[in-house]
Amino acid sequence: MTLGIIFAIGAAMTWGLVYVLEQKILTEFSVMKFLFFESIFTLFISVVAALYFEKTDSLLTAKNLNILLSPSFLILIAVTFLANYFILRSVQLAGATFASMFEITFPIFVVIFGFFLLRAPIHWLTGVGAILIISGSMVVIYANKI
Repeated sequence: MTLGIIFAIGAAMTWGLVYVLEQKILTEFSVMKFLFFESIFTLFISVVAALYFEKTDSLLTAKNLNILLSPSFLILIAVTFLANYFILRSVQLAGATFASMFEITFPIFVVIFGFFLLRAPIHWLTGVGAILIISGSMVVIYANKI
């Protein structure tokens, strides 16, 4: 659990940096061009990392192939691409800070999709958390307009 929290904080920190760097890069690149080049570099980095951290023979198994060709995985890839496109366009059009204040509501959607797709229960405190997230975002957006 503790290690999971450390990784979650690391993800938040790196995503914060990513948003700011994307805002800078997207003044010179279109979103689709950025996604194209990002995919190429991510492929290279992923291959190197997989070869280092995984056994080579474990990468090309029938089980992995079945997962890769499953509807769930293909939908996941399509939705991931769409989410990346939406994030990049929002950063490009609204700026990193402003876009992040709306994107920060994603935990609310995790709860909603978790309920419908995974049958995860929703506790009433989750609603309180959602109100706090939305309220906090509204305060930051309002403060930036002053």
